[in-house]
Amino acid sequence: METIQYTGTNYDEVKQFCGDKILAPYFCMGFSMLSVDTGEGFESVNEGDVIVREDDGRLRIEKQG
Repeated sequence: METIQYTGTNYDEVKQFCGDKILAPYFCMGFSMLSVDTGEGFESVNEGDVIVREDDGRLRIEKQG
């Protein structure tokens, strides 16, 4: 298992981590968000959330706050 936290400014690192399972960030009310394909559909990732890549390659999001 590997993890990366989305800070709102590290899109390139997150894209490298997620590969083609990520959509470009978008901005809403002063915050950056992006979407990640978890295999069960796209899930929003907010600043501070952690993206987890399981040993089998599946992604999941751990919401913070």
